[in-house]
Amino acid sequence: MRSALLMLTLLFGHSIAWAEAEGPPACFLGLWKSHEALTLEDMRKHPDVSDKAKALFENNFFGKLVVIFGPRNHGSYFEDETDAQPLQFNAYRIKSRGPDWMVLTRQLLGEDVDTKLGCEGERYYAIITRWEFKEYFVRVP
Repeated sequence: MRSALLMLTLLFGHSIAWAEAEGPPACFLGLWKSHEALTLEDMRKHPDVSDKAKALFENNFFGKLVVIFGPRNHGSYFEDETDAQPLQFNAYRIKSRGPDWMVLTRQLLGEDVDTKLGCEGERYYAIITRWEFKEYFVRVP
């Protein structure tokens, strides 16, 4: 039993090290903006989203977040932010990845949070909220 646990630990640790050494799939690198219509279309496919949450999400909630993805760091800001503070970049760890998807671990309010992201052509999505619908992002020219 102990040797099986050791083998799983080594394999799991190796896969994380490989993912981090490889960096994110190239389809994620660049400047992106949240796409409200695509996100709301996916959200409406999830019948378990409460009416209160739907009302919040459908009231200009999406479409303002801008994300910059680099090989090891990412930064984000809301398009309508008015303060002139410099953009802050935060590190993320790639927990697992494939050619067009990855699972990121990042710090959010002092806790590790995993987020799955996937590329679909010229856009990517992040699985968000407890209802696990997709927030879509499109490239900013």
